[in-house]
Amino acid sequence: MSVPDVSSIVIERDVAIPMRDGVDLVADVYRPAEGRWPVLVQRTPYGRIPFPDNFVSLNPVTAAARGFAVVVQDVRGRGGSGGDFEPFMEFDDGFDTVEWAAEQPWSTGRVGAFGASYMGATTMQMAASGPPALQAFAALQASSDYYEGRSYWGGALELGALLSTNLGVMAIGSLPRVFPDPRVPRARVMRASLRKVLDDLPHTPVTFPLRDRLDDGSGVLETLTPWFPQWLDHDAPGEYWEARSIEERHDRIHSAGVHVTSWYDAMLPGTLTNFTALRAAGRAPQRLIVGPWFHYALRGFSVDAVRVGDLSFGPAAAMDLDRIQLSWLGAALDDRPQSDHSPVRLFVMGANEWRDEDEWPLRRARVRPLYLTSDGDAATDVRAGALVAEEPTGSGGDEFVYDPTDPVPTAGGAHVISPLISTHGPVDQRDLEARADVLSYTGPVLDSPVEVTGYVRAELWITSTAPSTDFTARLVDVYPDGRAISVCDGIRRLFVEEGAGPGVVRRVEIEMGATSQVFLRGHRIRVDVSSSNYPRFDPNPNTGERSLDATSSVPARQRVLSGPGAPSRLLLPFVED
Repeated sequence: MSVPDVSSIVIERDVAIPMRDGVDLVADVYRPAEGRWPVLVQRTPYGRIPFPDNFVSLNPVTAAARGFAVVVQDVRGRGGSGGDFEPFMEFDDGFDTVEWAAEQPWSTGRVGAFGASYMGATTMQMAASGPPALQAFAALQASSDYYEGRSYWGGALELGALLSTNLGVMAIGSLPRVFPDPRVPRARVMRASLRKVLDDLPHTPVTFPLRDRLDDGSGVLETLTPWFPQWLDHDAPGEYWEARSIEERHDRIHSAGVHVTSWYDAMLPGTLTNFTALRAAGRAPQRLIVGPWFHYALRGFSVDAVRVGDLSFGPAAAMDLDRIQLSWLGAALDDRPQSDHSPVRLFVMGANEWRDEDEWPLRRARVRPLYLTSDGDAATDVRAGALVAEEPTGSGGDEFVYDPTDPVPTAGGAHVISPLISTHGPVDQRDLEARADVLSYTGPVLDSPVEVTGYVRAELWITSTAPSTDFTARLVDVYPDGRAISVCDGIRRLFVEEGAGPGVVRRVEIEMGATSQVFLRGHRIRVDVSSSNYPRFDPNPNTGERSLDATSSVPARQRVLSGPGAPSRLLLPFVED
């Protein structure tokens, strides 16, 4: 691929691109002034201008200087584009935009797509729509399904993330469309309501119905994000979410893809699913890169690419993702072989180094259980609960009371809550472990490093006095100085129709995400168990009703069992070279 003179790059503003239904979507085109070039497409709901404050994950001027034409488009119903916005329904418009780009006189007819977060979603949906001209894509922090792992996790609502992204970002973009004159009183009320709902979100005690906390009476969600109530109403998998799912359309993707994600990003499971499914299909090359970052600090060599939460991962954690994307897209669109690199590149935390692998998940990883046991005081003494390699021979259990009005606060993790509300990533859990509603189970001091790379799960045997309730589990790295740093976590909601209720012994599986973590010599492995993580997840009122609709809540007495017949355990993928 030849490289143009940087001074010859032109920017065409407000280019109308017709869709199949007659609606025009507006784009800016960055391209060399002369010649025909491969095209890169990004579709954004956040406004194509001003750049770079629209979360564009690859600078279009940089790409144009490297010999690409770049189309940055407002999706339907956002920015300058016509029509009505319907989140994650971007398949048809993505197809039409790719085919339009291929037909332009400055195009070679070969097209790539790129984007992070929502733009990662539009990238994957472009690929899943199957346009013949789309040869490659770079998808950063892109999910595979917009129900599980994005809007809900284990049946619980991702409350903090959905409010942060909608009121903190999407609603701001809606204001000028709903209120063209920002001086009208109603517009001022909406702006104030945005701030108030987000500012009040983490405060306790929590009151029910939770829906009242989501709206201060102004109707801000319905007015500025009318799709948000739909997400709340569709609180189970079904046709609504299937219509938006990438997983339902993996068989239509024929493009070469590089998938980039982070151990502390909420979209991590979806990115891993996209990569594994497409690589197994074998229709085009796929590559996976997983770093130690979080959702909002992905690009380049900023301090946020090195320090996440309470840890610094060192200079090696930074990565030039512009170079990686341009290299991948350039090779595919120029019909050249990809560079000689491994299909998987992982950042191994603890060791704080990058490692190349041939597959994900690792075949050499062996899932082994660590069993929960204690003297019955794991709720009151962090030293009382133990993780042991052999199943305990005696029966036991630990109890705690979960009060929905006083939930365990979110402290770190793989989420997309606004950083102004909650810290992301690895965070010291000692304050939470001191609570009476958190059980801690800790393994022995390690005499040599232990690596865990892969998917992490907890299997709990429990009883609860509530007809419906939640259980959470968090993997923790305990340092010699006592710090208890979170690694990954998950939640599982138990519903009335599943047979939960007083006296019923239940086996609960909690998916805790994925990680690559070395527990160093002198450290200890711990799992924390509780029933809430707020405001990341909506607190279960324990009444059998949805938190949004419940008019009251009741405390629940929770019991985690151990021993024969009820072997609660943590399942870890250990890697031994």
